[in-house]
Amino acid sequence: MRFIKPINLRENSVILDVRSPEEYAEETLKLPHIYKDLAELDPLQFITENNLSKNITINILCASGARASQAAEMFERAGFDNVAVIIGGIVEAEYEGVEIIKH
Repeated sequence: MRFIKPINLRENSVILDVRSPEEYAEETLKLPHIYKDLAELDPLQFITENNLSKNITINILCASGARASQAAEMFERAGFDNVAVIIGGIVEAEYEGVEIIKH
């Protein structure tokens, strides 16, 4: 499992947001991302549905990092090791100046 600072995310980064539906309804990254509640995440199905190759890094976001780490472990158990946890989650992203959309 790798880690990435929110400030290092780019427009072409594959970002998976695994926060709860309630958290997601409050605020989101302005960067392109895919939302999937951690409780409903199936890594193999996610990879297939989004047509992702094993060469692409999936950057995983949650509120602070704990659920993103759980999701990363799920991907690794499924044989997909190219994952990175976004350090500090959306809280750190906002602190580092990554654009956030408040709903």
